[in-house]
Amino acid sequence: MKKIHSLGFALGLLAASGLTWAAESAEQTDTSDAIQISTHAVANTKFAVAGLQEKLGVIKSFSANFVQSTQDNLGNTLQSVKGFMQVAKPGKLRWKTEGIYQQLVISDGKSLWIYDEDLEQVSIKNMENRLSETPALLLGGDISAIDEDFIISQIPSDNSLLYVLQPKDTSQLFDSLELNFNTLHEDQPLTEMVIRDASGQVTHISFSDVRSNPKLEDKIFTFDIPQGIDVIDGRHGAY
Repeated sequence: MKKIHSLGFALGLLAASGLTWAAESAEQTDTSDAIQISTHAVANTKFAVAGLQEKLGVIKSFSANFVQSTQDNLGNTLQSVKGFMQVAKPGKLRWKTEGIYQQLVISDGKSLWIYDEDLEQVSIKNMENRLSETPALLLGGDISAIDEDFIISQIPSDNSLLYVLQPKDTSQLFDSLELNFNTLHEDQPLTEMVIRDASGQVTHISFSDVRSNPKLEDKIFTFDIPQGIDVIDGRHGAY
């Protein structure tokens, strides 16, 4: 079976993905009008922006187990993986999958390491600091100006609060990003991310054993390159 590197895509680490993406135009409307996102008609308001900033602003660090499943536009499952992720501000990430397709993605806020154990290869890239380029920064970056990058809408229900983000830059590699928070829990944790592209492909990431603001050591966000593996260093600048 061909290996599908959708792990990086799921958190916006698009350089790690072997998939091709195209973004449809997202037209911003007046805040008093309804806009259509996915299949939901919702209002795009300053209230939604402020609500999401509040939810994400209290997250200084984050850890969780995850199950990621990617389907094509016909609903066929392309890949399903499990793993563990840790995020810390500013811009730090550790994302590890388990099972037959093991992959480790680490960022210290400046550099990004993508380690494929079965390929015996690590790729190193600059960490993109734009939210629209790297949605992982929604958990670990500065979200004070998040509405400059996204049209943000809010969909409440009895037990959850869903935020839908559409990139304003129509050249971005995904159509929409959904963040779902469990409002039945006292901490109202993030329980799911859904990423959609213009071709109809959908990636669901479900979180469990969520810990908000755990103490995480800096050393877990650096990568010591094993001896004997291929290194592809695509960074620019001095390190």
